[in-house]
Amino acid sequence: MRAVDMYPYVKANLRKRFPYEDGWIIRKLDKERADNPDFVVERRRKTRTDKVIVEVVADCKVTEEHLEALERHTQKFSTEGVRILTRIIVVCAGADTSLVPKDIDLMVLRSCEC
Repeated sequence: MRAVDMYPYVKANLRKRFPYEDGWIIRKLDKERADNPDFVVERRRKTRTDKVIVEVVADCKVTEEHLEALERHTQKFSTEGVRILTRIIVVCAGADTSLVPKDIDLMVLRSCEC
């Protein structure tokens, strides 16, 4: 399965976790134009913006390259007035996530399998 095929399921799961009623906006970013994560979830507050960086991994194993990309995305969006609440890696059920550190959340999609 390609990452773009996973997007509708990812967005639905993100919406459950980050409801619109609580001020969360889910943005799918253009991966072709720049080094962007797949999604950024954000909520603006008076003096700051809370963000969640989401990277979709269509492979059956999360590699160092995936983790490095997530770190680059985090650095890109870490600016003054922005608080990165969490980082999420999305994988298919059965994917090898042994390299994923504990400070990165995992979202496992049951709609696809490895």
